[in-house]
Amino acid sequence: MRMGGCPSPFGIDEEELDSAIEQILPLSHVQIVGVHLFMGTQILAAETLLEQYERAVTLARYVASRLPHALRTIDFGGGWGTPYFAHEGELDLPRVATGLARIARHLEGDRLLQAATGILEPGRFLVNEAGVYLAQVTRVKRSRGKVFAILDGGMHHHLAASGNLGQTIKRNYPVAVVNKLGRPASETVEVVGPLCTPLDVLARKAALPVIEAGDLFGVFQSGAYARTSSPLGFLSHPAPAEVLVDADQATLIRRRGEREDFLRDQCREQPVTKAR
Repeated sequence: MRMGGCPSPFGIDEEELDSAIEQILPLSHVQIVGVHLFMGTQILAAETLLEQYERAVTLARYVASRLPHALRTIDFGGGWGTPYFAHEGELDLPRVATGLARIARHLEGDRLLQAATGILEPGRFLVNEAGVYLAQVTRVKRSRGKVFAILDGGMHHHLAASGNLGQTIKRNYPVAVVNKLGRPASETVEVVGPLCTPLDVLARKAALPVIEAGDLFGVFQSGAYARTSSPLGFLSHPAPAEVLVDADQATLIRRRGEREDFLRDQCREQPVTKAR
């Protein structure tokens, strides 16, 4: 997903930077203390990341040159990717480290930027591979030559895996029938959730072992952009539980949702005053 260099609702366009600085500088209660950039996400090419960081340094230096005080921070943003699909390779960390060290030396030697602290946001990279989404098969339906496995969870728990969170070409996340990991794939299955919409699909034409009601279906690479980016209240289905697994110890850290949860924030009729 590209976030920079194109029309965007986010941030300040580079060509508007001068105007923004001119408007902020006279304000007595507002001070520019740093720059924050975010140019893309799910980047697996080290050189692409480093090119963005070099561009960030250039922009930060320009901003610093316009200020009467030192710049405190340069937030280079996120973008560190993790591979989801067979054609994707892992991010070359040694190459990223070498490039970051070069940028750090540059900052230390730059009079305008040497007081600034560099910040990275590798959130997806840190947590994505640590998460697995699990849902139980409630029914298997054969319809006009296709096999559908219906789960008790779906896009309302994992919007990204359904392909409805920015995927241009919808591809399956790494998936498996986790209670049948050692068995060979023997059929092609459409894995769908319980919602009454054709968007609620977690795997398309997935090659899986024979799948049955009661099986557990797993979506890997679910530590980022799963529960937190999904429409949990869609059609009033309960939210999923969260379990932390550390070595051989499993701990419930968020309870499973209940239908009553949708009523908890309702209140008796109260007069509403007009906002001034």
